[in-house]
Amino acid sequence: MGVLTPLYEKPNHVPERQRYYQNKTSLVHLRGPRQKLYIGTYSVLFAGGMLATLFAATSLVKGKSSE
Repeated sequence: MGVLTPLYEKPNHVPERQRYYQNKTSLVHLRGPRQKLYIGTYSVLFAGGMLATLFAATSLVKGKSSE
């Protein structure tokens, strides 16, 4: 038994995972085990970034106040 044997003698889980993904009837981007978490996190961060951009753009358009 070589030193690197545990790295290349592993069970092949590809057929099991392929059956799991192909048998589900949900949307493709929601088929994974944690996809709802990933999509939700991405959506919140994207919305926050868009709101910050909108705020910055409106403050640039308004300019400095003359008080």
